[in-house]
Amino acid sequence: MRNRYKIMIGFILVMIVSAGLLSLWWQAQKQMLYEMTIMTSYPYTVSISTDQILNNVTLYVPIPILNNTSSVGQDIIDHNFNGDGPSWKYAIVETEHGPMLSMETEKMTRPPILNTTDLSTIVFSNLTADTMNPMNNSMVLMPKYNLTYVGPGDKIYEKHAKIYTYDSQIYVHYETLPNANVRISISLDGMNEWWDSRSSYREYMEIQLLGLQDGWKTLKGELVTGEGTYLEME
Repeated sequence: MRNRYKIMIGFILVMIVSAGLLSLWWQAQKQMLYEMTIMTSYPYTVSISTDQILNNVTLYVPIPILNNTSSVGQDIIDHNFNGDGPSWKYAIVETEHGPMLSMETEKMTRPPILNTTDLSTIVFSNLTADTMNPMNNSMVLMPKYNLTYVGPGDKIYEKHAKIYTYDSQIYVHYETLPNANVRISISLDGMNEWWDSRSSYREYMEIQLLGLQDGWKTLKGELVTGEGTYLEME
């Protein structure tokens, strides 16, 4: 009876040790797969909609900045938003609000109802994005003012997510009719993707304008961090 009891205890101990070793092995495998397959990217989009012709257009648009430089902005200058915006002239300009993307074109026309110009690019990086705390650690849209924590994201599906709001600035100049409606939006995603998982942060800002414009305008923005999977926290 005692021998059977000792065998059972020994079997239980072996199972416990095996389970621990299996857990350590699986964690090591996940880390290896993460390191072998991780890819970091930054999709960036500027969208401009108008219901009237715009002439002599100049925009200074927020761009992703890290350490006062913008690899996304340089990519746009080199490739004209991957060839989608050849009628625009692009430059990175120093403004009173920091470096921004200058966009100039002589005319934006419209079809019978509405013209929407979506200019997008995606830049890949060898450095993993800090999707939990991107401010000062990864590329984020700049400038930012009055950054305010709003609250957590969806506690069930995005349990690490945090939501922030902020103000930004855009310079807008164009000539048009007094009743012209224009919408400008800017978005950025910072994404790490590996194996069958991803982590990300995202931000979006938008402004609605009426009539001719010539000056700085305030945009309202939202930043959502900590979306997706985090190996060390799962």
